[in-house]
Amino acid sequence: MNILNNLKNNFFYMKYIYEFSKSYIIAQSIISLLNGLLPLASIVIPKLIIDELLIKGNFRLIFQYIMFYFIILMTTSFVISVLQEKYINVNNYLYSLHFLMLINKKVATLDMAQLDLPETHQKIALANDIINKGIGTNAVNSFFNSLTSIVLIISTSIIISGANIWLSFIIIVFALLSVFLNLKTENWYISQREDTMYLIRLLNYYIRLIGDKNCAKEIRLYNFSNFIIEKHGKLFNKLKERLSRVHSWSLRIKIISILLENIKSNGILLYLAFLTFKGQISIGGFTQYFAATNQLSGSILTFVSFFTQLNINGKYIASFKEFMELEGKIEKLDFKKEKKSSDQDSPKLEAFNKIRLENINFGYEGSNCKILEDINCTFESGKLYVIVGENGSGKTTLINLISRLYEPTEGIIYLNDKPINEINCIEYRKKFSMVVQDFNHYAFTIAENIILDEYDEKDKFINDKINSCLIRVGLYKKVKALPNGLKSNLEKIFYDDGIILSGGENQKLALARALYKDTDILIMDEPSAALDPIAEDELLRNLKKIFPNKIIIFISHRLTCASYADQIVYLKNNKVHATGLHKDLMYKNSDYAKFYEAQANYYK
Repeated sequence: MNILNNLKNNFFYMKYIYEFSKSYIIAQSIISLLNGLLPLASIVIPKLIIDELLIKGNFRLIFQYIMFYFIILMTTSFVISVLQEKYINVNNYLYSLHFLMLINKKVATLDMAQLDLPETHQKIALANDIINKGIGTNAVNSFFNSLTSIVLIISTSIIISGANIWLSFIIIVFALLSVFLNLKTENWYISQREDTMYLIRLLNYYIRLIGDKNCAKEIRLYNFSNFIIEKHGKLFNKLKERLSRVHSWSLRIKIISILLENIKSNGILLYLAFLTFKGQISIGGFTQYFAATNQLSGSILTFVSFFTQLNINGKYIASFKEFMELEGKIEKLDFKKEKKSSDQDSPKLEAFNKIRLENINFGYEGSNCKILEDINCTFESGKLYVIVGENGSGKTTLINLISRLYEPTEGIIYLNDKPINEINCIEYRKKFSMVVQDFNHYAFTIAENIILDEYDEKDKFINDKINSCLIRVGLYKKVKALPNGLKSNLEKIFYDDGIILSGGENQKLALARALYKDTDILIMDEPSAALDPIAEDELLRNLKKIFPNKIIIFISHRLTCASYADQIVYLKNNKVHATGLHKDLMYKNSDYAKFYEAQANYYK
């Protein structure tokens, strides 16, 4: 049953290979056919030439044999070279780039909650592992090599039967022994793969930390690069010990295989020499049979190895298949709804007026711990909401649920009194803009960073809209003064003339991006960390002017923003502890008052 599943896994992966490049498959099939026929000429023609030389026969005939052999070699070598360079090598180079992007495209479809789980990252690493090992191209090569080997097995067996039919049987037995030993080695290695991959993931993390630009300041200021290097070194030695055990096992198997191969080859050589010595076969026959036995041995090994390789590949591909079959629950639910409905496009959503959370609970799958519990609150358009609470109280989780990046474990979220799980999540998310503390800017142009799409500088409407956004967030003069304006590239990763913005300017860029999207709801999760208190105060005072008639949800530890809020949502112990105006909560809720005073004293 496992063999059948592994075979299915191979066919599952071959579908992706075929979609990646049909020309690669076709080229490999032609090369395999030629490789199957070429060795026959190498076996038969030298025998004919040697026999003619020994009897001092017709030299013209020898010349014809050599010219025929020359034409075969030249033609097949030319065709194989063309196919190899134009289709095989090109696609081999692109293979990993294509499939690594395929894996990351899949990652982009998963729920945020899934990406918070370590088992998801283990599955991603295992899926990447088969790409790095070239399992897919190896599987294609093995398949076509097996076709080549079938041609060679039949033809060489016919040739060898002229000496002794039992030679073929002996060769088959030794080839099967060799395959069995190789299979034992691979199975042992696969059994260690999960633990090995976990260690490699950790090592790669330490390697990324050392080279990560975002960590560069802290690494230098706190001088903890040696700490990371030491952690890497200890783990590196642990992995080295594990791999040494694995490859020590492999070495023992290889020694046995080498011994068996030499016994077989030299035994056959001795037997053929004996037949030649007795005059039962000619010297030409000796070279032909010996070449044929070597070719048969290799062909049987290749053919049988193909099936064992299928089994081994299937075990690797199982991890790729398991990852590719992961589905984000949110988008999966939408897909099921769309299948039941007509083929028409999803209707566009009406403007947001109100979002209501009713008895919302959230916890990660497989965990009994609730991050949010019994959440009931409402958000209405035209109002500024400030969510406050201690670290770990669930503020960011709450906005992830509102924006449908997470799905509630229990309870329902309503949009204008309609459950959001009945709305297409893509259309729903189009209504959201989010500016977070660790907002990203990309090594694109400034314009592309704002619109997050292809920028056409000739499009007056887009240019006017971008400039309007830059004016409203206070970044227009800065961009206008740059030599390339909106076409200025950010960062110096790829561009010598790349622009590096300050923390406050990057924050304004993120606001411009949110403004350009022109959505019904704006979520700001600690976006003012890069701003000084005066700049933050100015941002909050102007927020409703910049984003009029929107639902604005703001999270900040600097509670000076509380006085600007139309409503405070105070989270404590993973629940909504209190809601209301700041001045009312200060008077009526002692817990909130103590929290506010503690935060105010901290930020003095």
